[in-house]
Amino acid sequence: MSAKSVINALPELVEAGLITTETASAIEVYFEQKRDQTPNRLLLVFAILGALLTGLGIILIIAHNWDKYNQLTKTAFAFLPLIIGQLFAGFTILRKPGNVVWQEASAVFLTLSIGASISLVSQIYNLLGDLSSFLFWWTLLSLPLVYLLNSSMASLLFWCGATYYGCQAGYFEWSHMSSASASYYWLFVLGGIPYYYLLVRRAPVGNFTNFHHFIVPISLVIMLGTESHQHGSILYLAYMSLFGLLHLVGTWIKTWRSESNISGYQLAGKLGPIGILMWFSFLWAWGVLNLDKESWSLLTSVEFFWFLGLTLLSVGLMFWLKETRGVNIFKLFNVLPFVFAFLFFLSFINPFWSAVLDNLLVLGLGIATVVEGSRTNSVATLNVGLLTLTALLICRFFDLKIDFVVRGILFIVVGVGFFLSNYWLIKKKKA
Repeated sequence: MSAKSVINALPELVEAGLITTETASAIEVYFEQKRDQTPNRLLLVFAILGALLTGLGIILIIAHNWDKYNQLTKTAFAFLPLIIGQLFAGFTILRKPGNVVWQEASAVFLTLSIGASISLVSQIYNLLGDLSSFLFWWTLLSLPLVYLLNSSMASLLFWCGATYYGCQAGYFEWSHMSSASASYYWLFVLGGIPYYYLLVRRAPVGNFTNFHHFIVPISLVIMLGTESHQHGSILYLAYMSLFGLLHLVGTWIKTWRSESNISGYQLAGKLGPIGILMWFSFLWAWGVLNLDKESWSLLTSVEFFWFLGLTLLSVGLMFWLKETRGVNIFKLFNVLPFVFAFLFFLSFINPFWSAVLDNLLVLGLGIATVVEGSRTNSVATLNVGLLTLTALLICRFFDLKIDFVVRGILFIVVGVGFFLSNYWLIKKKKA
């Protein structure tokens, strides 16, 4: 029932003698205060879009006549968006504290203004620099806005900017110096995590929180690859540990409030390991690693320290959740990183057995996920398991000499199984 319906029903409840006049007044005051504190979502969306379009509009107007201006005029125009943005931000802090619409709109506008001013000044005075340097300073200068204006949208832009910077420095401009610069991304993570934590505690089921639950794990997964230097093969272990850690973090957030949406962590913690295990279901994938040629040097590599650190974090979080939250830590996706580590080091001795055991693990994983989905009435979990089994069948389609008729029959069986399983589970949920 909506707040408006409750307020409209108060006179009838008072007349029927179910509540007193004082109680009715208190209820009405409560909902009035709650309405004042809750921003209008539609207004908030339009405010953010308005700030984005206004900022881009100012930049386009200036750019249209750019060549006609002298250097001093260009400099003044370069700082104009920044000055306007700071005025709006100052007005919000001093006169509109706690107003979410003003906070988000002014933060978005000022964030765009920072980037515009940096790029325009660099162009006017022909300052040397590459794209990664520009993104670094833009991201760094936008971080204080997240906390000063308490802006969730600015936080999302910050995470996107940090990821873009890390990709540019770590992937697209790769060199010894740029690779070292990419490590600043992890300092940005330390800067953005406190606001993210407070946001989750304050609004565990809010829209901005749900967006963060997708952006943050995606960002971490993308950026771990930049830590591949000399022994990239060991990074598979680090990725499996990261996926396990993300799955545990999602479980932790779920304990704060059962209806918390942690789809981003669930996707990373489940689909990520399945993807890696599927890749190593091919025998040649183990051979490409060339572990027999670089075995002991792996143990002193940067990649191995990432694997070790992420594993220790996962183990610590597992036992902390068990002791403080009573969580069952021995779930399938929580222990997958340790099973994969065993297969990884077994391949030092015999890659063939690692591939065989990997296939059996994926098969068991698919079956167990299907069973879990059926037990918990989760259509999403059921389909993850079915997709795992289907992907394994497709992989074996390419490297096993099976008659085409048999292959066709297997695909028909899987397709029928998809339909019947989902139909059965949907009927079960309706019953």
